[in-house]
Amino acid sequence: MTIQDLISNPQYPQKIILQRLICHFLNISRENIWTNANQEISNPDLEKIISWYNAYVNDSKPLDYIIGYVEFFWNKFIVNQDTIVPRPETEYMINAVTEYCNLLKQWDSETMSQWNILLDIGTWSWVLWISVLLQNPDTFQTAFLTDYSQDALKVAKQNYQNLILNADKNIQTQVEFIHSDLLAFITDSQFSIPNPNIILLGNLPYIPEKTHDENNPDSVKKREPRMAFVWGDDGLIYYYKMFDKILDLKKTMKQLNIVTMKLFLEMMTWQVDILRSKYSDFFVFEEVKTFHFNIRIVKVWFK
Repeated sequence: MTIQDLISNPQYPQKIILQRLICHFLNISRENIWTNANQEISNPDLEKIISWYNAYVNDSKPLDYIIGYVEFFWNKFIVNQDTIVPRPETEYMINAVTEYCNLLKQWDSETMSQWNILLDIGTWSWVLWISVLLQNPDTFQTAFLTDYSQDALKVAKQNYQNLILNADKNIQTQVEFIHSDLLAFITDSQFSIPNPNIILLGNLPYIPEKTHDENNPDSVKKREPRMAFVWGDDGLIYYYKMFDKILDLKKTMKQLNIVTMKLFLEMMTWQVDILRSKYSDFFVFEEVKTFHFNIRIVKVWFK
């Protein structure tokens, strides 16, 4: 059977999924699939393509889990059932952080060198911090990468090994993987850098439970880790915990001059208003990127 025969077969209506599987097994790009339309597919490859296609259609298994990787921001990241599948809106946060770093460099290169800490809270989105490091290779002295899930951290380490260490990228950032609930590791004495200047990335769960259950497809609800998406009726439980912890650290740990902190967060438009109302005495909230009409990338700093 040729590529064209398989794609035109009405038994397999989800053509985009079929094409991606063909490209994966035959090692050809989507751009070249039609120039290779008459290429024969071997029987072993054909059996695997159809089997994986049926796993996607019949078992609601995300295609990225089936293949084992996702192409994101020009790189291939390992994914499995212990991680979420990265979304396009995450690219907007990477762009926002990179634009901010470039702006600081234009103002004063010495000022930029003071931003010595990259802190990623919730490494479910491990594509986020790796992509930020790759886009800003000479910016951060240390990166602290935290997650409550040990399994997610294992995948994060694999991606770091593959995309930065094994790829021989010229990134001098010291990377530390920490099992922690949000910022708890700071008071657990694992954070020993005085007067840190921090850029914090937070792509925390923010989908309200009802929204998740009623609107997300079965492949998300059945297969991806629920705790990476959903926390509470308004989806903001983890954001409340994080902001309260930052304020507590600011009061109690004088050796940590965390006034020099910029947070980049992802959430829905109406959630920005809730957080702004609750924490307006302490923080400034600036919406810096918009994805579609309802998702915002927000930059936050102390007043």
